[in-house]
Amino acid sequence: MIYTILTVICTALLATAFLLCIRGRREYLAAREEIDRTREEKYIIIEFLHKTAEDIGASDRRKLYKRIVRATALSCGAMSACVYEKDSDGRLRARAIEGLFPPQSRKVRRQNHEEPRSKFLENAVSEEVLECNEGVVGAVATDAKGVLIKNAEKDPRIIKHDDDSLKVRSLMAVPVVFSGRLYGVLVAVNPISGKSFTETDFSLASSLGEQAGLALHNIESVSDLILKNKMEFDLRLASSVQQYLLPSKLTNTENLEFAVKYFPQQLIGGDFYDFFKLNDGKFGIVVGDVSGKGVSAAIIMAICQTKLRYIAQENASPSETLKRLNAEMVVSMRTDMFITLIYAVIDADASKITLARAGHEPALLYRQNKKTLPAEKIKSGGMALGMVSPDIFDETIVDTSFDFNKGDILILYTDGITEATNPDGDEYSASRLASAIAALSSRNASDLNDELIRGLENFTKNSTYQDDLTLVTIKHV
Repeated sequence: MIYTILTVICTALLATAFLLCIRGRREYLAAREEIDRTREEKYIIIEFLHKTAEDIGASDRRKLYKRIVRATALSCGAMSACVYEKDSDGRLRARAIEGLFPPQSRKVRRQNHEEPRSKFLENAVSEEVLECNEGVVGAVATDAKGVLIKNAEKDPRIIKHDDDSLKVRSLMAVPVVFSGRLYGVLVAVNPISGKSFTETDFSLASSLGEQAGLALHNIESVSDLILKNKMEFDLRLASSVQQYLLPSKLTNTENLEFAVKYFPQQLIGGDFYDFFKLNDGKFGIVVGDVSGKGVSAAIIMAICQTKLRYIAQENASPSETLKRLNAEMVVSMRTDMFITLIYAVIDADASKITLARAGHEPALLYRQNKKTLPAEKIKSGGMALGMVSPDIFDETIVDTSFDFNKGDILILYTDGITEATNPDGDEYSASRLASAIAALSSRNASDLNDELIRGLENFTKNSTYQDDLTLVTIKHV
């Protein structure tokens, strides 16, 4: 009897030990599985952070969005994921999708039997736009608080798709946010396990949303810094090019005094001027204005100036020179760019000047023998360079010649002078400039320029300029 009782007790103990062993092994395997999953998630997050650093350096939002949804799907064990970006209009636009992500804004129609399955699914998961407060995603964007829906099939906020491939069983939506700014919403749908998302999954998705927000913030910061540095570099480069090409001073001759004032409104301007000797002892003077500013304007200026100098040496008249220049420039300029220019040729004895005007401000000529009158406009037709084809340009451009006697003054300028305004909004105008030239006609060219600029600043009540300003003065002495 005792033997039987001992046998039963031993058997029971063995059975209990066996069951405990099995339970312990299960717990051990579950713990190992959890540890392995944690390590895998840790690896995914570390890899995500490492790769996002590359995306930030390259300022590549598209790659970053794809990396976000891939990391979310892998780390949370989701069948699909999507990241919505909040645009400036407040709407949410799907930017990257991983897996077969069910649309959140509409119910997908049933598949037509004649429609290929691949085409149907492609249309179903195409990029969509959500309004603020629309559905779960819109609510997360509004409140900046994540949502975990373990049983989505019973949640009225979830769209019930008829197609089994698009049915939502469980869903997580978390804000992509950094320092209080919402960049978008990250959504994960349907665990691969077939169960519901857990609080651990939700916590991990929330962390990924925060990391994604930080990455997007850094991309913006890097992009702004790169853009700022590029703009500063472009301006410095353009300024260097322009300063190299523009004559530092205009050398006087026995019969002529030259003076120039050049003030770019920014670091680099669209105005330019040039002065050069021609083969037959004559002098060429140019004042121009390129539409726009920056590197593109500096390059166009350099090309125009180089071509003009080369063409001018062939002893052609100003109008013929500008005809050839337009024919060469019009084929290489953008349609939204043009150059206004006035080109004057002074005879070797300084007694005569011939000029042609390509859409530029008219030159002003002060006559010593008409001391009581303001400087007069030199009328000369012509269109801007680079705007029209040679057959149209050539019909409008003409030469204008006039005597240039002792005491006479010729002023070439850009609209930065005549269109400058005072605090009341009145323009300085060519008529004020013409009167000022007559009043200052006894000064030498350099002093005359200085006084003209001083008078302009007194008129505008400002020593800074609203536009590029170029003033070239030639006086026959």
